[in-house]
Amino acid sequence: MTWHIVSPEFPPFIGGISTWTDAIATCLHQAGEPVVVHIPARIVPLPRPFPVYRMAGRHWSRWAGLWARLSVLPHLRPGDRILSATWQLATELVGRGFPVGIAFHGSDLTRPSRHPHLNRTLDAADLLFPVSDYLGSLLGGRRYCRLPYPIQPEEPVLRGEFLLSVSRLVPQKAVHRVLELGRRLGRPVVVVGAGPLRADLEACAKKMGVQATFTGALPAEKIPWAGSWAVALLSEVLPDGTGAEGLGLVLLEAAARGIPTLGSATGGIPEAAWYTLPSSAPFTIPEPPPPQELQRTLKERHSQEACLLELKKLGAGSVDKV
Repeated sequence: MTWHIVSPEFPPFIGGISTWTDAIATCLHQAGEPVVVHIPARIVPLPRPFPVYRMAGRHWSRWAGLWARLSVLPHLRPGDRILSATWQLATELVGRGFPVGIAFHGSDLTRPSRHPHLNRTLDAADLLFPVSDYLGSLLGGRRYCRLPYPIQPEEPVLRGEFLLSVSRLVPQKAVHRVLELGRRLGRPVVVVGAGPLRADLEACAKKMGVQATFTGALPAEKIPWAGSWAVALLSEVLPDGTGAEGLGLVLLEAAARGIPTLGSATGGIPEAAWYTLPSSAPFTIPEPPPPQELQRTLKERHSQEACLLELKKLGAGSVDKV
């Protein structure tokens, strides 16, 4: 039995789905499970100890399901299982005689407008794997399994003075709120990420008088965790209804290193953050617990063991959530 993970992103591509895909595949591989990853051919993957196949195709936003079917089905054998990182890739993989699980990360469910094929695909899938219970609540009452992130605690890093933000520089990530928080706390801010708002945010930091460093996008191994005082993800819902964060993997990555995490009360962020900032001032951030306690709290909801336990329900007919 082989796991086939179908995803639109994979390293060296920088993004949440890329990080998630790599982590899930690595978790399965380390557990001795045969695993293959299928990604669009435009991505040249980094070397991995498991096969990564490149799917031919174009106009992926429109024909993702078709290209996935044409590329993945020839590789399937009896007993194989499919885990799709997005529902769009699964539209033509469901109903083919193989168990199909679909993961949900955020915008695929939180956008106000829904694609006409969404409900059909969800109803035909064998198991739905939202990364948070918040996203599970958006599945229209369908049964689901919250899929823990397969992360393990690391040696705690040495804390420092700066507030760290790791996200795309787009409106819904509300990085300006992190800059404002840095101003109120009297702390420098390091902003990791790229996006169209970089120049505006640099001007905003200068106007606020905040000492801010913008690094651009960085691979996971280059993120400056050490020296940070806390990691903040303060996304907000925009006037058009978009922006609710599905979970916030960066908060889990920080907690694994013993770093306190601050989040907004938006979407699934409160399920990942150590402290949720109130929507209005004033507020006082409490003294964070020791790094080991932050790591223990993380492991109560996320770990390699918990992730494998949920994944193995695919094809087994056992679902706990409603």
